[in-house]
Amino acid sequence: MLDYFLDGATPRENWQVGMELEKMGRSSDTGRPLPYDGDGPTVRRVLELFRELHGGDVVTEADNVIGLEAPWGTITLEPGGQVEWSSRPQRSLVDLHRLQRGYLATLREIAALTGIEWLDVAVDPVHALSDMHWMPKERYRLMREYFRDKGRLAHRMMTQTASIQCAFDFSDATDWQRKFRAAAFLTPVAAAMFANSRRVDGRDSGYHSYREAIWRETDADRCGLPSIVFEPSFDMERWIGWLLDVPRLFRRNAGGLLPPDGSTFREALEGPGGAELGLEDWATHCSSIFTEVRSYTYIEVRCADLMPDDLSFAVPTFWTGTLYDENAVDAALELGGELDHADWERALESASRDGLDGSLGRWKIRDLAGRALGAAVCGLQRGVPGSGDPAESVRPLEVLASHLGLDVKV
Repeated sequence: MLDYFLDGATPRENWQVGMELEKMGRSSDTGRPLPYDGDGPTVRRVLELFRELHGGDVVTEADNVIGLEAPWGTITLEPGGQVEWSSRPQRSLVDLHRLQRGYLATLREIAALTGIEWLDVAVDPVHALSDMHWMPKERYRLMREYFRDKGRLAHRMMTQTASIQCAFDFSDATDWQRKFRAAAFLTPVAAAMFANSRRVDGRDSGYHSYREAIWRETDADRCGLPSIVFEPSFDMERWIGWLLDVPRLFRRNAGGLLPPDGSTFREALEGPGGAELGLEDWATHCSSIFTEVRSYTYIEVRCADLMPDDLSFAVPTFWTGTLYDENAVDAALELGGELDHADWERALESASRDGLDGSLGRWKIRDLAGRALGAAVCGLQRGVPGSGDPAESVRPLEVLASHLGLDVKV
């Protein structure tokens, strides 16, 4: 299990960056969510048109088209029909931005051809949960049943939210620990900067990021962050120990996924079928962990709401300039040295409710955001891995700072 993570260790000179971006489509005529199939604009038609316009190999499940695989990345369907683009890892932000612009341009072309509007917010602002369509994927059928009694807002999370997630390399176990903790400590700051989901059920939710509030009422076993992350002894082995004690969301056999039986991964290993479990089962388990920061053979940060198209690339830009710069990581770790788990949870609640006007410990998030953006800009200007042309790389952060009215402290 430790080797599963360590096999992803990459020399600094080969570090790359990747992103995932989710979009929710609505009918231009009715404003309603898109069904998977049927008359009028549908999710299936989106996938078929995307292939016609942009290429790729179709991914199917039980004769249903559920995704695309291509050199420019993959497209998968989230439970409520959200269309998620996952890039291939790129050596520079410039290359990643080019791929993202191509993806968004294709979505706009599809919208014009089909009568679809793409929402630019992270939570459906008007529809009830009963209005949503569920996609025909076995994974989501199992998740729907599992989450039914787990959290009040779990099904809303599955069908009515959209986010931007970013993936980063690490060089060894120590670098993994530093990046993981730095991303964790900065999560409330980033959540406030990238908050974009005020409205729900046709009214103001009282939150700048209601998507974050939704995640806090999804499943306490596998969301948020565990307290061990805030302990000085936290490392990769302690993370694995925590993962082992999270209840399984899926089981596997030769035929595919099965419903959980209530066991944790540790209990399954120690049970009569433990000898049959392999790394594929471990990877499946890791994919069912929805913490704000999580790990595969790379580190993934997950706290950003979907942003409008002209601001969305600030998300990977910020995290690249931060996590790939030693000075920025040091600054985040110094900040986190003042926090315990309860402080962090209060800060994330404050960030999601009050945005930049929230607090993190004794700090105002607005001030921390200016400092964090400044540190990321400095990292990019120093030419961290993935930065490409520094002048071009920092532009999305300049646009974000202007949009937020932030004083960037370089």
